[in-house]
Amino acid sequence: MNPPAEDGGAPPTVLAQDHGEPGPAERSHSERAAAASDPQRRRPTDGFAVASLISGILALVPLAVIFGPVALYRIARTGARGRPLAITGIALGGAWAVALAVTVAVIITQRPPPRPAVLPKVFSLRTGECINSAPNGLSRLRVLACGQPHDGEVFGTFRVAAQSYPGAAALRQKAIRGCASRLSGYVNPQLSTMLSESYFYPDSGAWAAGERTVVCTVRGTDGTLIGSVRTAPG
Repeated sequence: MNPPAEDGGAPPTVLAQDHGEPGPAERSHSERAAAASDPQRRRPTDGFAVASLISGILALVPLAVIFGPVALYRIARTGARGRPLAITGIALGGAWAVALAVTVAVIITQRPPPRPAVLPKVFSLRTGECINSAPNGLSRLRVLACGQPHDGEVFGTFRVAAQSYPGAAALRQKAIRGCASRLSGYVNPQLSTMLSESYFYPDSGAWAAGERTVVCTVRGTDGTLIGSVRTAPG
């Protein structure tokens, strides 16, 4: 008879081992395998590529166009990541440069606004105003009270009805006729023999600036006037 088996005599039982957590050796092997299957995992991003992108976003054109090519050169040598970032930075820098060039070209080629024409003060005179002026009748023109000694008095103004500039000779004839028709209705007949008539009309420059006014004045034949020519002599 075979002796009864005892617990201590039975062959050792092989127990299943729990493989829930890999050991250090297994982890190292798995990490190497993962790195081999994913080349992008262990490569760093090139700093110049990031700098190029940020410079392009902030419109720092010189930095973007410098950092971008440097990053591409470094990436080609080291295999680092960031090529799309560098290209985007270069593209943004180029776009900003084009926009800046277009803006500068528009500013340079844009014509400055025309300066408003400065018309002689004589064209702003009104009927009944007494004036002092230089011998040419235009410079240093000054309006003053008719009771003070003065050079002349405005007895009428009117506008010439014409679209295009008629020329100096034609304007002179219009001024003579227009002022003559207004003289008798303004000047005291008793003073008419002591007065000389004069008139001002726009030249080609004033006409181009939009002036159409003719100013009619009288002056004393013997010099300075005192009082309005509307008043009868005392």
